[in-house]
Amino acid sequence: MLRKFLNNIEEYIIGIGLLIMATINFANVVSRYLLHASWAFTEEITTNLFVLTSLLGAAVAAKRGSHLGLSVFTDFIPKKYQKFVTLFSVICAVILFSMLFRYGINMVQSQMRFRQTSPALGWPEWIFGMAVPIGAFSLIVRFIQLGVMEFMKKEGN
Repeated sequence: MLRKFLNNIEEYIIGIGLLIMATINFANVVSRYLLHASWAFTEEITTNLFVLTSLLGAAVAAKRGSHLGLSVFTDFIPKKYQKFVTLFSVICAVILFSMLFRYGINMVQSQMRFRQTSPALGWPEWIFGMAVPIGAFSLIVRFIQLGVMEFMKKEGN
């Protein structure tokens, strides 16, 4: 049960995030038409949840091996070498998202150090900023998982 939960944790967080975004945006639209007043904080929450759900959605795609690839070049490579091309791609992705993770941690530390707050809600900005390192870490884990699965796959599969 715990294994299934951890294997699908991104999907659960994405579902909750999308539910929150849809709910507050719907409520904001109703408020605009009925009360002729808009809720400024909804844009702040929606924008920051969008960043989180986008990064986690990319992690889900990585886990499923669904990222777009340019197979025009790899189709000419013999099958037995294609897994090494995939491994190279995974290494490049892990390096890229490791850099994003480091940048995200530095950003969050800076937000905490300067005690930045969000404009509408006045919440600590690092709460929203955590979406970057969390998403990057999830991408690193899922790309490593994809690389291991691809490399361990039997020839001809």
